[in-house]
Amino acid sequence: MELPGGSTDADGRPVDQQLLGELMAAALKGCTGCVDRLLGQVAADSACVARLVEVSRLTALRVYSGELPPFMTDDDDRSGPSPVELRRLVRAVTAAEPLFEECERLTVAERRSAAHAALELLVGHLVVANEEGLDTAQTLSQACFGLSALMVKWWFETNRFAAWEFSGFWKEHTFARRALGLPHDGTDAVGLLLGAVLHHQAIQDGISVEQIRALVFTRAIPVLKDTEQVGSILRMYVAPPEIDDIAVPVKRLARADAGFLAELCQFARLTVAAHAAGCPHGLREAEHQCTLAHRASAIRGDTRAQVAASTAEQGRRVALPYNGYSEDEPIEGAPDGYPEDQTWQINVGWILVERWDAQVARWNEAISDDSSISEPNYDHETGLEALACPACGNRESHLVEGRWGDPLTLHCRCGVTVMSPAGDLPGSELGRRLLKQLILREADPAYEARRLMPLVAEYQQREADARTASWYRGPDAEDVALVEAIAPMGEDLAQALTTALRPKLPQRHGGRAITLLLLKVAYALSNPSVKDSPDGQRLESQVRALVTDLKQESDRWAPTRQPVLDRLQAWQDEGGPEAWQAAWARTRELAGRRFKSYRVGDGNLSDGCAALTLALYILSRESGSGTEQVGLGDVRSLLPANTTDGAAKDIPQRWGARLQALGHDLDSEHDPVAALWRHLRVDRPINTYSARREPALVIGLSHVLDPAYAVRF
Repeated sequence: MELPGGSTDADGRPVDQQLLGELMAAALKGCTGCVDRLLGQVAADSACVARLVEVSRLTALRVYSGELPPFMTDDDDRSGPSPVELRRLVRAVTAAEPLFEECERLTVAERRSAAHAALELLVGHLVVANEEGLDTAQTLSQACFGLSALMVKWWFETNRFAAWEFSGFWKEHTFARRALGLPHDGTDAVGLLLGAVLHHQAIQDGISVEQIRALVFTRAIPVLKDTEQVGSILRMYVAPPEIDDIAVPVKRLARADAGFLAELCQFARLTVAAHAAGCPHGLREAEHQCTLAHRASAIRGDTRAQVAASTAEQGRRVALPYNGYSEDEPIEGAPDGYPEDQTWQINVGWILVERWDAQVARWNEAISDDSSISEPNYDHETGLEALACPACGNRESHLVEGRWGDPLTLHCRCGVTVMSPAGDLPGSELGRRLLKQLILREADPAYEARRLMPLVAEYQQREADARTASWYRGPDAEDVALVEAIAPMGEDLAQALTTALRPKLPQRHGGRAITLLLLKVAYALSNPSVKDSPDGQRLESQVRALVTDLKQESDRWAPTRQPVLDRLQAWQDEGGPEAWQAAWARTRELAGRRFKSYRVGDGNLSDGCAALTLALYILSRESGSGTEQVGLGDVRSLLPANTTDGAAKDIPQRWGARLQALGHDLDSEHDPVAALWRHLRVDRPINTYSARREPALVIGLSHVLDPAYAVRF
């Protein structure tokens, strides 16, 4: 009789299936002497003992509805026949500890005792199965894992930021621990841990699989904050055998890495908190006992906005804002001159909010990882948009209601929604902060100008700091295009900004920091009550100064945005002898094939092409041949073999001496050859991260001849 599992164990060790088959046959026939003799052989082979224990444990799970009886695991339980050795091995299997190594730690006599007990249990299980059949109904363990996995899936589908964050966490560990065999998708790892905690809670509460919908899952939150307790629960959790591919590596990693377990607990805890926050029965209920039945629609895959059912406050729904929104605390306290408990009712056209889009971030990451895309076109991950009603998606004409410090209550044509805080979930304070900002604007429209002025000053400071950094190479091309479109600003700054920005509001308008900042300014100044106020005028003056400064900075760096081929053409147009023009023609032919879409940027490419022209000119003049006779190796010979020993410093002088030998006056203001040599002899930083400097001639030519550009001649 052959036991399941194959001829090798999980680590590739051979298992004597014939010996185990003979032992099983002898046990079923009742041949005591044969069993005694064969047990001695099995006890000498740890792989056979391990297989016998594994199969006995699996049949126990089938007989006992997915649970292990205490006499197989608990040393203090005396209700069954299992010796201590078997219980130790069964616990090792459940905890995903290497069973072969655990068997090796036992003596031969202890292994024999464990094997004998496992054999007796296995035979007993088979007899029960033959007489009564096996229960194929869903087990409590399966139900807890399955529901937990669906809860996690729902959270990740409705919270793209959390999914993106978990993806990064999981990739980090799968890469670092490849030997464990963690699956590519780790969503079920969170489901496993949460399922273990819910299973533990169900056992404590006396909840059967038929009653699982009544389980108050929110009680898991305090447990999930105790990493040590969760680690113990996970080790003892008898996971369904069909998920061993995720349970075994996750249990092993959680046991070896406390940091991994802590982060997994955090994701599970946030999953539970998200479901509790969206519970349709939980609006303003103190100590609400949220059950799995309350989340039935979400667990079935409903990913629509989290809008709750009617509550005691007729018609009101509760919604948790989508993660990714951000709103700072107001810069001022509650407005003066109003009662502390005043309930505000404010009509608003749009409620502008900033949102980071995790879906765009994943798309950008995919583009970045795709080596076939030579010119990646990334989308903006952060944008400005009007807040949408969680129920119907309407972004315009709302009435907001609430007192200072309350969560925002949104009146829409489809009903009333309360943006309720939700414990420690990211973004849970958004509703309160939004209402505070709206109250301050209602009390004094000029507050919006006062709110924006620090943001403008902060941007100006960041810009000033960036310009002093070694890596700075001028303003971003998108920022340049925006500034060029704004200037000249004219008398109406708001109109100039609107014309340049072409807002997509109330839909999402993605952009860089300056784009979103100026979009907020344009929206604020479009309100005459803001624009005509002293604070509004100060904001306008501040923004005009900012745009003027950005325009000047853009002009200062304009040469770096010039196409490389245009820069080369400008140098060639300065004239020079026939051989010099021939050298330029040869360089521009080579550059046209490789650098057609490149811009000057840090100058390395344009300087390198200029140095190549100088090299072609020198070598062709000295040899008396045409530039087409000069090869790549000839040009490379003019560069030092090693630039780290300081040899690069002498290269410009050596080239200068050769130019003088060809009749050039290096100080002449009318000789384009000498002028270019003087440009190339200037020392520049070798890169943005090093303080070492070398002549532009050496840096540029080495750059152009880098194998990455595949320049051949």
